[in-house]
Amino acid sequence: MRCSIETTYTMRREVIELLQKATLKTGKKWEILIAHCIRRMMSEQKKYWRDLQQIEYQKRKDIITNTPIPKFRVKFKFYIREYNYFQDIRKFFSMSISLAIATAVFTYLEQVVIDLIRDGYEEDTYPYQNYIFIVKCIENIITFSIWWEIPPDLSLLFK
Repeated sequence: MRCSIETTYTMRREVIELLQKATLKTGKKWEILIAHCIRRMMSEQKKYWRDLQQIEYQKRKDIITNTPIPKFRVKFKFYIREYNYFQDIRKFFSMSISLAIATAVFTYLEQVVIDLIRDGYEEDTYPYQNYIFIVKCIENIITFSIWWEIPPDLSLLFK
């Protein structure tokens, strides 16, 4: 049995509406759709990488009209490993998890829906299939290595 964690993310109305429409078309839960979108986002990780910058959050006001952008708190239930993976995305992309989800939904959801409908496409939603987290203790100092892709030469993982 895989343990899960309930959490809450802040979402713009547009993101909620896109997920609702996608659920009607595919019959998939929001968590599944988000996992598909995040996986697509991770396939283009170099595009989102921001080295040690301040965390970026969703915009509070519309840039053009300067009016507040309404957001809603939405509860989700993700597996603990997915939740931790999202935390890593927050650190390495320097964006809030809510912003990462919104970015992934706006950018990838349309294609995810097309793929899910076409030929019963069922991509594995396990977003960290190539996600490797290695902990080593070198002379009493703990080090961490995070790999978001498996290198062609596996010996690199153990150097």
